[in-house]
Amino acid sequence: MIDSSLRIEHLQAFAKEKQILYDISCRFEKGKVTVLMGPNGSGKSTLAHVIMGDPKYTTAQNAKTHVSGLFLNKKNILNLPTEEKARLGLFLSFQSPIAIPGVSVKELLRASFQNKKGSNNKSVSALNTRISFFAKTLHIDPNLLNRAIHEEFSGGERKKIELLQALILQPAFAIFDEIDTGVDVDALKIIAKGVRELQKQGSGIVLITHSERILQYIEVDTVMVMVKGKMTHVGSRELIDRINRNGYRDLNTL
Repeated sequence: MIDSSLRIEHLQAFAKEKQILYDISCRFEKGKVTVLMGPNGSGKSTLAHVIMGDPKYTTAQNAKTHVSGLFLNKKNILNLPTEEKARLGLFLSFQSPIAIPGVSVKELLRASFQNKKGSNNKSVSALNTRISFFAKTLHIDPNLLNRAIHEEFSGGERKKIELLQALILQPAFAIFDEIDTGVDVDALKIIAKGVRELQKQGSGIVLITHSERILQYIEVDTVMVMVKGKMTHVGSRELIDRINRNGYRDLNTL
C-alpha cells in the first residue's frame, strides 16, 4: 500500500540554543485539509519553517526515543535542503512574502515550474495556459503577472500570488501560514476557492491560522492545536468551535 502522507515523528527544534519545538509528532494526508491553530508564539510558524528546512533552526533526536524525522512517502527528508524538499513536493506560503525586484511574477512561476518538472515546448505552452486559467480563477489582474513579484502589491494580491504559485506547482503538500490575514471578505472567498481547487488536485493542505475566517468557506478534516511548542490536541472541527467559545485554556479539560 502506498503511503501518501507527510509524517513528523518526535521532532525537536532549536533557535540557537533555545528550544522552540518539543517532541512534535503528527501526520498530514494528501487531499485533506488540516488546520493548525494555537496562541501567539506557540510554534506554528516555526514548525512550518522547520519542515521546509529553514537554516535558522536546528533539530535534534528525542533523548528517550532516539527516533526523529520528517517522512514524505516513508522517506526521511528532514535534513534535505529546502530546494530538494520543494522538488519533492513541499510548498510553504509565507506570512509576509518578500518583494523580489527585477523578477516578474511570470518569471518566478516559470522558473519554479521548470525547476520541478523540467522544460520543453509542450510544458511551457501548458504552463502559460495554467497561469492564465488560475490567474482568472483568483481574480488576478493579468498586468500584475508582468510586475516585479510582490513589489508594491497589496496584502490580498500577495496572498493570491502565493496561492497561484501553489496551483501551478501542484505540490504534494502545501502549507499556508496565515493566508487569511490582511485581506477583505471578497478576497478571502476567492482565496478559499483557490485552496479548495488545490485540494481537488490532490494536494494535502495545512492552514496555519489564528481565526476561523477562512474556515467558513473550507471543509476541514483535522484540527491540530499547538501550545508552547508542543502539539497538545488533535481532533475534528469541534475543536475550533470549543476554542471560539472558551479559548485555549479550556482545552486543558478535554
